[in-house]
Amino acid sequence: MTRDPWHYPRTDLADQYLKTLDIGLIKSLALFAQRRMGKTEFLRKDLVPAAEQAGYITIYVSLWESREDPEAVLLDAIQKAAEGEGYIPDIRRRLGRPGSKIGVGANAGTVGAQASWEQGTAEASNRMLDLRQWMNTLAQKKKPTLLLVDEIQSLADEKRYGALVAALRSALDKHGDQIKAVFTGSSSEGLQRMFQKEKAPLFQFSHQIPFPQMGPEFVWHMLRAFTNATQRQLNEAEAWQAFIDLALVPEHFRLMMANMIQLGSTDIATALREVKTAIQESAEYPSRWAELTPIDQAVLGIIVEGQKPYAQESRELIAQRMEIAAKGVTSGVIQRSITRMCTKGVIATTGNREYLVEDRAFAAWIEQAVLHN
Repeated sequence: MTRDPWHYPRTDLADQYLKTLDIGLIKSLALFAQRRMGKTEFLRKDLVPAAEQAGYITIYVSLWESREDPEAVLLDAIQKAAEGEGYIPDIRRRLGRPGSKIGVGANAGTVGAQASWEQGTAEASNRMLDLRQWMNTLAQKKKPTLLLVDEIQSLADEKRYGALVAALRSALDKHGDQIKAVFTGSSSEGLQRMFQKEKAPLFQFSHQIPFPQMGPEFVWHMLRAFTNATQRQLNEAEAWQAFIDLALVPEHFRLMMANMIQLGSTDIATALREVKTAIQESAEYPSRWAELTPIDQAVLGIIVEGQKPYAQESRELIAQRMEIAAKGVTSGVIQRSITRMCTKGVIATTGNREYLVEDRAFAAWIEQAVLHN
């Protein structure tokens, strides 16, 4: 594989995860970080190569890139690893979806729909049998297997994917000594539904750990790559502050660097302003903020500031910002606001009545454009 000079290698972290799995007490890991924080690049360019070097067969699946049918993508990847490069994908999986058929006669609609439903149910059962067989095949190979599923929360819909997730867990439980798994997710709410909901198929299945965010070493690496590519140097302190202003989101820092290369510039302050404007316009943060109700805006502001929304001082601040009487901001009012924003994917709970904004850049925009304006 050609080395990417812009990739910040995290080989120590990859080795740490592999050693954790190799010890045997933990069969799978669930890594959480919000989107654009470098999870996918780490899996593809650090963890997969490290695992292959350690003797693993690796299966990498990105469910985010195939949100319309994540089940088919996951099953095809497992089948490919089990049966080899020459396998023929099970096209029936894509064609055999439940749906009504056109029939002939007075009862054609009812009979056709019933036949289609039965066919869909049977094929769903066959798919789970296939999964078990492929996992059995993988477990019998000489090399161990590492299954990496990126954005696992795409399977959080229990009605659609509950049977698949249950079958996957059963197979991983059965073959845990030979097949390890690493799941990643960018939705706190989605991961909680999969791993912390008591009746969910993956309840308490994986050891959940936060994916470490990038620090100054990432910035210094990018500055060295910039100098090697352009023969120009950038101010380290300004670059680090820009990364902080971009909410420590690596993808946004990369975008700023790319713009500077394109323009032949070393002016970090100007590049930072331009990339922040581009991010805000593409994400439509002002519109997203305006769509929130006044109480949701006030509660969200409290969360962005790192305060607990149910605390008395927070409720008084919410009332002050809304210019209403403090007695109008009850626990029930705050609870309904939080429920609305969790449902919309604006925030997620981290436990103990504490919350975070799912989009770090949106939180940074709120802090700079609303709270400190």
